[in-house]
Amino acid sequence: MVMTSLRALVTAVETMLRAEAPAPAPGVRLECLGAARLLRDGRPVPLPPRQLEILALLALEPDGYTPEQLHAAVYGDRGVSLNTLKADVSHLRRATRGEITNRRYMLTGLVSCDAVDLLAAIEGGDLTSALWLYRGPLLPGSDLPGVEQWRAHLDVGIRNAVLNSDRPEHAVAFGQRCPGDIAIHEHDLRLLPRDDVRRAVVTARL
Repeated sequence: MVMTSLRALVTAVETMLRAEAPAPAPGVRLECLGAARLLRDGRPVPLPPRQLEILALLALEPDGYTPEQLHAAVYGDRGVSLNTLKADVSHLRRATRGEITNRRYMLTGLVSCDAVDLLAAIEGGDLTSALWLYRGPLLPGSDLPGVEQWRAHLDVGIRNAVLNSDRPEHAVAFGQRCPGDIAIHEHDLRLLPRDDVRRAVVTARL
């Protein structure tokens, strides 16, 4: 009798947890700030790093690339065949359910990206959202010419926005992600009141 009641209780709890669990986010989403992964309907899609890098470049350039432009952004002056790039794009097209056009490589449909969201937040002056999105630099392990350019663009954009902000919580949040940035910590100490307990943390980072 006790075991029957216990099983019934366990079943009821499991049912409740399944009902309360959030449904997987629909569509295709690329996460490439601090780390990289592709999600389809909330589930990871295994892709090699190079293809994630290419996908990030396509996401950040809404007008897309010619094959030659994308080859330069990926390989620079390295002697890599254009066919290698075409093979990677073909694989990405399958992984994104055909959301990449043929002659000019560009994303179509619902492929969202955290780096694109970050860029929009910076350009829209929404620094709170930008700092929430910024988990780290764009694809920090990548040495692709196009990725390095976009990484610098995003990092400079959010850093300048923080330095121009008069809200100390912005500098506190950014300083946590960039503990080696002396200028950010000094800016934060100028903004924080003398009796603010956060000064101890910022001073320790500095």
